[in-house]
Amino acid sequence: MNKIAALTTALLFSAISFAGGVFYGFKEGIRNLSLLEEIVQGALSRHQLASIEKDKIENVVHLFELNIDIGLHRYMMYRKSGNKLLSEFFLPEVTSNLDGYVELMAAYRKEHPIVFGPEWALPVDGDDEETRKWREQGYSESVEMLSEIKELLRSRGVPESALTNQSTRTQ
Repeated sequence: MNKIAALTTALLFSAISFAGGVFYGFKEGIRNLSLLEEIVQGALSRHQLASIEKDKIENVVHLFELNIDIGLHRYMMYRKSGNKLLSEFFLPEVTSNLDGYVELMAAYRKEHPIVFGPEWALPVDGDDEETRKWREQGYSESVEMLSEIKELLRSRGVPESALTNQSTRTQ
């Protein structure tokens, strides 16, 4: 075997091995993330079940309401900066129905006003300087997040009355 053939074979083998390793790494990373998320989801579910047992259904409802708003925001984030190529390749079962998921959440929001609001980050008497700055940043980010959620819902035909924060009735 001449040197060029041996070098070509070695490079081809290296390229195939590298591509296989990258593919395996991405798949394992996604699988690992999914496993870890389910562990956290299990712990949250335990808290929600405890709330149900104590007849504090409003806690469970509030969490689901927030999850809808966060899901809408994550969709906007994905549209802006998500890696669509990798998502389509590695998660086609998820990406194939993203718009359908958003339609389900928007349909719910047509009848049930937004719950998420930036009020959680308003300053509190006694905050130290670091906490005050953290709250200011959190408030600013929350206002932007709420704006993006409303923009998405408007584009899906949700009326303005449903875009009013349910907890404060402010826009």
